[in-house]
Amino acid sequence: MVYDCKVGIKANKNKQFTGHTNQGFGCGITFSPDGQFVCSGDAKGKVWFWDWKTQKNYRTIQAHEGVCIDVDWHPLDSSRVVTCGWDGTVKMWD
Repeated sequence: MVYDCKVGIKANKNKQFTGHTNQGFGCGITFSPDGQFVCSGDAKGKVWFWDWKTQKNYRTIQAHEGVCIDVDWHPLDSSRVVTCGWDGTVKMWD
């Protein structure tokens, strides 16, 4: 779910990204450098990629055995994403 913080804090019901599970974990999210995609880790070790405008799932990859707690896009090379899991591993995806 996306929240609008311009005037108070309220849910933007037109922007919902579904499919991933967080099960209470604070999984990080990130935007692609061009702002076209948003991605998030999840409690099952997956990384979810959505199109920002349509909210449709573009791709899902199994990144870690356990929780994928954070994900970040490379700031200069938009074909690379880095993930980290609760198992202590950091992976770069191309």
